Amino acid sequence: MQRDLIGYGKNIPQIEWPGKARIAVSLGVNFEEGAEYSTLDGDTHHETNGEVPSPVPPQDRDLNNESFFEYGSRVGVWRLLDMFKRHDVKSTFFCCALALERNPELAREITAQSHEVCGHGYRWEEYHLKDIDAEREAIAKTVTSLEQTTGERPVGWFTRYGPSLNTRDLVSMKEVSYTTAQD
Repeated sequence: MQRDLIGYGKNIPQIEWPGKARIAVSLGVNFEEGAEYSTLDGDTHHETNGEVPSPVPPQDRDLNNESFFEYGSRVGVWRLLDMFKRHDVKSTFFCCALALERNPELAREITAQSHEVCGHGYRWEEYHLKDIDAEREAIAKTVTSLEQTTGERPVGWFTRYGPSLNTRDLVSMKEVSYTTAQD
């Protein structure tokens, strides 16, 4: 894969947005709650990426960090959906498949409100650390699970901390339209 360091250069495309809008805004919601690292799920460590630094040893449960994730799935995401509905705004939901398996009502509501579902892995884990066979299996499991929980194939793919060198080819084989990077 070659890098593009030039882009369109000085030939800036002239884009005309509907209604003569001057800007387009894309909203994305990461839904990872219940798919993060957890000793309850047999992981050797708890999720260390959280709202605040954790002094809890990695091999122990971090109840504070767990509560942040639980708030997101019990309260936060529902408030976002309500706000999107009130303002007739559509968003892309970057969903870990296991998170939606554990919250099937949310999976149904996301698609009922016509939001876009993007695959975010089966678990919220680093795909760039997997070998190609493990990554292929995880992507297939994710796509199958999201189809079952939402009734729709994910249209895009967004991997935690960025893709491996194989990710784009692997997701294209599952007929996923695009991949995205973290900005």
